[in-house]
Amino acid sequence: MIYLIHFYRCLKRFLKFPIQFTIYLIKDLKKDYSKKPTTQKVLVLGLPKSGTTMIEWILDEAGFVNQTISALRLFDIRNLNHHHDLSAQMLKLIPDNKNTFLKRHSEATKNNLDLIKTNNFKIIISIRNLFDVMISRYLHMISDKKLPQYTLYKNLGYIEGFKKSLIMNHREGEVPINIFENWIENWLNVINHNRSQYCLLNYDDYKKDNLAYYKKIIQFLSLDELKADELLNKNYANEKKLKNQNLENNLKSNLNAQTFNNRSSELRKIIKSDNDAISFFNSKVKNNKHKFLIKI
Repeated sequence: MIYLIHFYRCLKRFLKFPIQFTIYLIKDLKKDYSKKPTTQKVLVLGLPKSGTTMIEWILDEAGFVNQTISALRLFDIRNLNHHHDLSAQMLKLIPDNKNTFLKRHSEATKNNLDLIKTNNFKIIISIRNLFDVMISRYLHMISDKKLPQYTLYKNLGYIEGFKKSLIMNHREGEVPINIFENWIENWLNVINHNRSQYCLLNYDDYKKDNLAYYKKIIQFLSLDELKADELLNKNYANEKKLKNQNLENNLKSNLNAQTFNNRSSELRKIIKSDNDAISFFNSKVKNNKHKFLIKI
């Protein structure tokens, strides 16, 4: 059955993005059949809206094949308790002898942690300050009409919409800000007990020193042949192209969906300058370290 699912996915992607699909396939064939001193399996577990799309891009440029979209990899998301979870079957399909990465937004549940322990992964955890994460999430929700949350927030002003997005999701009983805060705290707790196994990346560090951020990934994966400055400049050129389109078009025009939002800076300033939005956010945060300071 998984082979039929895989064939259908590939056919659908080829019909929608024939040129991009072909380019990815040729690149992935070269990656798989070029000589490498060692091979690695990389698991990227990221808080949504924490820069994981950029990490995917870096790994792709570094010679790793994307398990979720490559025609040369099988990706099984059947029978999951939660749509972001890992499964034994999913991880079993990742080859041991080919450089591969898998990106998920999986939480630090016992089941996910047990699965990680039984597999030989290099693990990258990606986080970001909670306030910016929730703003980015809200901007994504009101920009992508295909998302179920779109109808919840589309007719509200930015401030009221942002506030509602913190406490209401399309699934009844889910409180988004609690889910995201718990995601951060639970993974930080796991990392504190076993720092050597994980590479912790914070998107806020990227904003402060993007070159050091790139070097941290290169060092963790022992990719000594890569030059961080060249990789960074190449990513700048890629982001420049994405800035010419809004989020909806970036999602629709790329085989590997790009979540860059050219409205982000403008709307982020509106929300961050509104004391009511900030106060409401702070009232819903459990841990004081995640609160956003109101500028006087």
